[in-house]
Amino acid sequence: MEEKINELYRPSKSDVVGGEDGVEQGNTSWPEFVPTSGPDKTRKVDYIRFGGHFLIGVRGPRADAAVLRKQLVEFCDQRFRIKLDNESLPIEHITKGIMFLDHVLCRRVVYPTLRYTATGGKIISEKGVGTLLSVTASLKQCIKQFRKLEFLKGDREPDPQPCFRMFHATQAHTNAQMNKLLLTMAEWYRYADNRKKVVNFCSYIIRGSLAKLYAAKYKLRSRAKVYKIASRNLSRPLKDKKGQSPEYHNLLRMGLVDSIDGLQYTRMSMVPDPDYTPLPSGWRPDHEKILLEYIKLTDQQTLDEQRSCIREEGLITPQDYISMLVWSYKKNAVLLPSFKENDHKGSTEDLGSDTDELGDEEIGNLDHVDSPKVAEMP
Repeated sequence: MEEKINELYRPSKSDVVGGEDGVEQGNTSWPEFVPTSGPDKTRKVDYIRFGGHFLIGVRGPRADAAVLRKQLVEFCDQRFRIKLDNESLPIEHITKGIMFLDHVLCRRVVYPTLRYTATGGKIISEKGVGTLLSVTASLKQCIKQFRKLEFLKGDREPDPQPCFRMFHATQAHTNAQMNKLLLTMAEWYRYADNRKKVVNFCSYIIRGSLAKLYAAKYKLRSRAKVYKIASRNLSRPLKDKKGQSPEYHNLLRMGLVDSIDGLQYTRMSMVPDPDYTPLPSGWRPDHEKILLEYIKLTDQQTLDEQRSCIREEGLITPQDYISMLVWSYKKNAVLLPSFKENDHKGSTEDLGSDTDELGDEEIGNLDHVDSPKVAEMP
């Protein structure tokens, strides 16, 4: 794919594209603007993969996408013995919307006013027609996943149902687990245009599901009574089954109970905005950096360079330092006298007295060993 990206890349002067050095070139007055068609349109290929899912974006004619698909099928067959067909690799136009990892990639037509400075210093304003790439979270896929987790029931209007899997857990533990789920979903939909709407909907489903669970667990009959006692974010303690409510704040101050965290994103204003910050050039995910570091450390040449650097600075590795201590102990320790097999029982009784007779001078020889500086290894 790296070879195909370089092969099919044809930049245009009127379009904004990033060069090889990361510097944008073209009409930077409207960086998101992409011409709809014509010779001024840049031809470009993008590739992204997440686990076993991958997406190839072709900015150009459909023929380029068909040729690239054919080459991809042949490559997977020859290299990995994986049989792919056209049905598993469909070619969809961006106007219809492309589903990828519960996100819909589509485009919106815009009519921006492009202003630029012509020769002679004259400022020219032109009305253009272009498109903007839009990434939205699929609400249908979100509802589908909640149904799998048994948080929802009903086909037309989604209605929360109690998550009885957390029935025997405490209120603090249940709220903490649901907050982890909400934070994960907020991070998953970080780049979606409708991030606020989708995350707030997820918070509504989870909050309603927990309210029904607490109503059944503490025999409160309805969600309204649960919200009245535990507040909107379910952060106040509920009564136990016997109807006795101990002083929660006193128990919390003594450390006898866990603090109850309220649910996140109970209002849409609490949900963070979509992140439109572009990734820097040469960006790599954290897990890929760790893998590259591991590959580099397992290389024999890297290990030899580290050892030579340690010798030049007069340091010693922790492994060599421990080996030196063990060898000094074996060399300076006093050997115990050997016992006969017939006196085996007596030897075990006299073993402690013999070791007690060892002088502090013999055992203390280890304290006089020169202790060089130990190198800090990563």
